[in-house]
Formats: sequence, structure tokens, C-alpha cells
Amino acid sequence: MNPRNPATDAPGTPAPPPADPLDDFFFREGEEAPDVPDLGAGLRRAPAAAPAGKREFIAFDLGVEAYAFEIEWVREILKAPVIIEVPRCPPHVAGVILVRGEVVTVQDPRRRLGLPGAPGPSARVIVCDVGGERVGLLVDGVSQVLRLRANAIETPTQGLASIDSEYITGVGRDEDRIYVLLDVQALLAADGPEGAP
Repeated sequence: MNPRNPATDAPGTPAPPPADPLDDFFFREGEEAPDVPDLGAGLRRAPAAAPAGKREFIAFDLGVEAYAFEIEWVREILKAPVIIEVPRCPPHVAGVILVRGEVVTVQDPRRRLGLPGAPGPSARVIVCDVGGERVGLLVDGVSQVLRLRANAIETPTQGLASIDSEYITGVGRDEDRIYVLLDVQALLAADGPEGAP
């Protein structure tokens, strides 16, 4: 937060909005990005990347709920650019974007999971490498890299029956917050699990 200067700030002048703590981590449209080495299909991290006994997830929000999937699939995270709609696409496909000259399909997980609403102004696109193809996932915001021990991950409960269980791998607990853990391969598959829309 920027300190206020009583000598120059007029009384009643609102303080500037706080800076986005993740702002430095996102590429802006037209910004030159460093070359990323080819790490192979899936970009799987070495087991030593996470603390011993923990798995790493990328945590994000859809509305007021928190979701996560394993970070090994993530290529990069972008501030959501203009998404170009493509006629006659499946309902879960929001459109396409250009990422440094490459066309990337963007999917809206709300449509896949049967959730209401639409992404807000702070939306992000998580670009993933799945099955040798880059696909974007449109989310409301990315919150953190989540590190969970095996005993903090539970199998899905009956209370999650409203969401297709094919997309859920478990439920993670981090202090007082619950995260629905997703199978990103099933979520980003062209036709969904077993051909589902």
C-alpha cells in the first residue's frame, strides 16, 4: 500500500486500490517473455520440487469456491486477454486466444462443472500442457501454490454429487479452507470423460 502524504493529499481523497500481489507474475499483452526450455510432454516437475511428502497444486477460484489441480500440468498463467469466440464450438469452449503467436483454445470450467455465473474483471487463464496440446482454463483468480500432505487429501464425499465425479480426484484441506481437487486431464479433454459434453 502506498503511504499517504498529508502535505499533498487533499482531505477525503480515497487511497489508491491495493496492488495485485500476483501482478508481477503475469505477462501482459504484447510483453516479451523469456524463452521457456522444452521440458517434455506434460512438463512434469521432478519429485524434489515439492517438500518431502507433499504434492503441489495450483489453487484458483470459481465464484466463491476454491479449486485446485496438480501444478505439473501448468505452463503459464495469464491475465485474461480478449477471448475470440468461435462459431459452433462445444458449450464448454469459451473461444481462442493468441499466446505469442500461438492459437490456444480456452475452456470455461463453469460450463463443464455446471456452475452459474461468469468470470469477473480479475479473470486469469491457466495455460496447461495436456496430451501434447496447450489448452487454457478460464478462472476467476489464481490464489496460490498449494502444498498438501497425503493426510490432507480425502476422497470425494456424497455432498459433491452435484458435480460430475469424473472431474474430481478428491478434497484438500489447508488450515481452515477446503479445495475441490480436479482431474485436469478429464476437465480439459475435448469431449470430457467418456464422451460427456
